Amino acid sequence: MGRSRDQGERLDPVRWRPSRGGLLRLAAIAVLLVTAAGLVWFRSAVEPCAVPVTAATAAADSTAAAGSTAAAALDRGAAPQVSGRPAIPTGRVGVPVRLADPTALSLVHPGNLVDLLRLDNEGDSTRIASAALVLDVTGADDPMTGGLLLALAPEQAGQAVAGQGHGFAILIRPG
Repeated sequence: MGRSRDQGERLDPVRWRPSRGGLLRLAAIAVLLVTAAGLVWFRSAVEPCAVPVTAATAAADSTAAAGSTAAAALDRGAAPQVSGRPAIPTGRVGVPVRLADPTALSLVHPGNLVDLLRLDNEGDSTRIASAALVLDVTGADDPMTGGLLLALAPEQAGQAVAGQGHGFAILIRPG
């Protein structure tokens, strides 16, 4: 039982001995990966919901500082704008809504006020909200995937999310 001189038959563990250039490449890759991970982590921790400062946000801030609330702005038919879209008024929450008749999406624009109706299984409708502010319209060019983002009071949002039915319909208010 002698030892074989053929290296292919040995059962010793393979030991990798990198060259100096290989070690430098590995160190450079490790530094780049750590730097990239640190930047991604730092950026997401610092500005998760950054809103660019525009004239509209400055006007909304000055309106709030003057004591005027978003509810008062809604009563006047106006809403503060952020990046071309209305901001969520104080005391309201944003609720995504899919319409039973998605072709109505082409008639609605951010800033419009709508009445939200839930269509029940029996063909009846239940009013969920009156004069809800339209924050955003998605998929107006493809109505089957689109919907509305509405600013609703928390109790109205609970009714909109919890209800059973065939979907929602809207009545567009003038203005």
